[in-house]
Amino acid sequence: MTPVESVILLPSQVRFVGPALAFIRSLAASCRFSPTALNEIEVAAEEALTNVIKHAFEGSADETFRLSVAFTESEFSITIAEKGMPFSPALIAEFSPEKLQDTLESDGLGVYLMKRMMDEVRFENLGREGKSLTLVKRFRDNQTEAVAGNSANYLLVRERPHPPAQDSAFEVRPFRPEDALEISRCAYKAYGYTYEPYIYYPEQIVEMNRSGRLRSFVACEKGSGAILGHIALKFKNGSDIIAELGVAFVKPEFRKSGVFNLMNLQAIRNAAESGLYGFFVRAVTSHIASQKMAEAVGLQTCGVMLGLFPDDVDFKSLTGRIRQKESGLTLYRPFMAGQKRSIYPPDRHKEKILELFRTFAIPVHCEEGSPPDAGKTRIEAATVPALNIAELDLLSAGPDVARELQATVREFCLKRTDALFINIDLEAPCCPFVVQQCEQLGFFFAGILPFGLNSRHTLILQYMNNLAINYDIIKPYAAISQALLGYVRSCDSNREAD
Repeated sequence: MTPVESVILLPSQVRFVGPALAFIRSLAASCRFSPTALNEIEVAAEEALTNVIKHAFEGSADETFRLSVAFTESEFSITIAEKGMPFSPALIAEFSPEKLQDTLESDGLGVYLMKRMMDEVRFENLGREGKSLTLVKRFRDNQTEAVAGNSANYLLVRERPHPPAQDSAFEVRPFRPEDALEISRCAYKAYGYTYEPYIYYPEQIVEMNRSGRLRSFVACEKGSGAILGHIALKFKNGSDIIAELGVAFVKPEFRKSGVFNLMNLQAIRNAAESGLYGFFVRAVTSHIASQKMAEAVGLQTCGVMLGLFPDDVDFKSLTGRIRQKESGLTLYRPFMAGQKRSIYPPDRHKEKILELFRTFAIPVHCEEGSPPDAGKTRIEAATVPALNIAELDLLSAGPDVARELQATVREFCLKRTDALFINIDLEAPCCPFVVQQCEQLGFFFAGILPFGLNSRHTLILQYMNNLAINYDIIKPYAAISQALLGYVRSCDSNREAD
């Protein structure tokens, strides 16, 4: 069986000894100890807890210590870890009942009782982390099977098993406020608690749909109406003419049913019919299937975002837990090209930027830029805690832009943010100057996003905060993605020599 451990943090106050003993006894009883063994465990634990409160902390009621109760297939253990007064068990006088009877001297009685009641007592000096005391009670032969069998959970209400869904068995419809709680549950089943925070607050899902920042769609089982999955178009501002397609997840048992594809097509159809100029998605570079699916619906890569996804995302049964900081692709699909716009690309990246715009058949005209000579710099920063990244929107640039950029980078570096991505207005004449200032700080090329920043063409740069990137393990699927990754790699001055 898998070892089981429960941990609580206790204040150094005698009033908490009773509740802690009840907690310990209850768990011990679940392991089928005899009444005599339960009493022995409780006596030993009471001695240990009381000693910590009275002696380790010298009676102070303002400290805390850690109580852990654990069991394996062979033993039950109690561990108390604290940062109280240093202590050496070797200096404790050895207690003997005869000495107590003759002199009433009880030194060492507590340790004597613990050793008498338990099968093993271990003291450990942890240095700067304090010290720990572990009490062990081993299982008897008749307990082992019972303990292992008692570790399963039995639900009072079970979800009925779902047969594999067929296209005719479900439908995709727009969001309704009453869907919000089930969407949160669906996200949990797909990703645990590793997704963006708002998805676990039903009231926030409702509000974001009401305000237009989200345009959600759900897949429902026909007949029962049970929600099987969710997808949404995300908007930074209500006036945006492109959207990000994302917040997509399906209950694990329906992942191979076609639900995801149908939700995807419905959201794309809605984006086109509502007059958007296009939409973009972000895909994990290690998940080739999602890249192939993106290519199948007309998306093409416009950016390579290094260190975008966290190293602790739990994809549940999809791919398992990701243990290395993941890079991502930004992929864009246009619905409308719009009229030709003037852009001000930096000379260094001009050809690559034009190549990307040609990929999407979006007409642009290049002009020479100039440094800002008036106004104040405005940088709007949005952190994404789930990804440990920050997205910076450069809304305006003044002569103070270098100073403001440096202060912003320093702020996020001190917060240990893994990666920064800055969106720069390609239609602003100061763009080349701003890019030069950014690159002097350590930013480098990431890509473009048509109509991305306040509906204007956008250049994206990225900054890695002491984040090691192994380019050799990034394996994008499409040729355009591989070529863009090579260009990004060539721009990264922090990379190891090839």
